[in-house]
Amino acid sequence: STNEELETSKEELQSMNEELATVNAELQTKVSDLSRTNNDLSNLLAGTGIGTVFVNHLQQVLRFTPSVNNIIHLILSDIGRPLAHVASNLASYQGLTSDIQQVLDTLIPKEMELQTTNGKWYCMRIQPYRTIENIIEGAVLTFVDITGTVNAREALMRANDILRMAVVVRDSRDAIT
Repeated sequence: STNEELETSKEELQSMNEELATVNAELQTKVSDLSRTNNDLSNLLAGTGIGTVFVNHLQQVLRFTPSVNNIIHLILSDIGRPLAHVASNLASYQGLTSDIQQVLDTLIPKEMELQTTNGKWYCMRIQPYRTIENIIEGAVLTFVDITGTVNAREALMRANDILRMAVVVRDSRDAIT
């Protein structure tokens, strides 16, 4: 009878072992898929050229793209550190942490144009970081290079000023004659 119980236990253990092997194989597949998806997302974020920083409610850096290094000096060891402790190239802009906190408090995205110390212009957007369950877990900062657009806008404004002056000169000549 003890032998039969041991045989039954052995069969149950073999059955359980097979189930665990199946579950393990499924989990390995999911881990592989997750790793591939993580790699895809990392390459997508890095390939866009858009500087991106993810922060939590305490404004600690969770993740960032390499492109953000032109604006904010981040290295891998900065993950977990408060964003306020990291140096940036943003010229005459000191309100980054207060703007992030405002977005976290109001859940209203914020957008502004900022210039770096090397003369480049970026459109910075701060948005709440929402999970699939619609839970706010922090904020996402994105920096898009708009230097070309700003330069074109300034050139257009200068051309308009010159055109206005030419019209004034022409109108004054017409008035004289």
